[in-house]
Amino acid sequence: MAHRRPQVRRSPDLLAFSRTVPALSALSRRPSGGTLALFLLVLACNTAWGWTPEALADRLASIQSHRQLRTTKGAPIPGEGDLRKVANGNIVTGLLSSKEGNRAYGVAIVPLSIGRFWAALNDETRHPGYTAVEYSELLDGSVCREGRKVLQFLPIPVPFVAGRWWIGLPKPNQRVHSASGGAVRELAFSSSTDASLVRSPGGQKVIRRAQPIGYSRGAWFLVALDENATYVEYYLHSDPGSGVPTSMAAMFATKGVRNTIQAIQRFAKEAKPSCAIE
Repeated sequence: MAHRRPQVRRSPDLLAFSRTVPALSALSRRPSGGTLALFLLVLACNTAWGWTPEALADRLASIQSHRQLRTTKGAPIPGEGDLRKVANGNIVTGLLSSKEGNRAYGVAIVPLSIGRFWAALNDETRHPGYTAVEYSELLDGSVCREGRKVLQFLPIPVPFVAGRWWIGLPKPNQRVHSASGGAVRELAFSSSTDASLVRSPGGQKVIRRAQPIGYSRGAWFLVALDENATYVEYYLHSDPGSGVPTSMAAMFATKGVRNTIQAIQRFAKEAKPSCAIE
């Protein structure tokens, strides 16, 4: 029986945070027409991303107990500088030190509900055309459901370097989802290169013309800010396998994180995900 995920509950802390911008609170007590116009202007600027840096930091501080339930090890916690840039509308990416492979992260606020972004994120077979993944096939399980296995192929835009294939193994964190009422979510992932799982003619053709990836693991961490904005952290620890120079692999990792966040956002906006929006 499929696990039924709880719906997002509108909690008091989310409502309280919508009133944590001091400038707006002060302006709202002054009735003059000029000040009202200024109030509306400040409100419009503030709601472009939903939060000031201070309010964003407070919101993230309020979900620390949920962050501690994460299953992904090694994922960084963005600092004050990153959060300030994110609140100003930027996608922040970085490369972390690593003894093997490349560890990259990205942080952003997307102008979408957590339910819509989550639905798009879990709809891997429809990502080609949006993300850099060119081929995506469900090998086992059901679309959007826990336990699925998804064959994916990524072309490498470098002459004489073969593309990479892997089998994605996404795993949603049900404890975080349940504890937060769906307001905080984690989708961890790992990879396999077990070619025996690929049985379709299309899938076998893909792996014949590509090389298996070394590994890919990490997670997405989402926090609902309000009904139209979601805070996103994306962490990726990967090894593209042989034939890709170290410096190029590092560049691909950070650029890939940024591009993937943008691609999932665009998919969520333009397409109708197969997954339920909840």
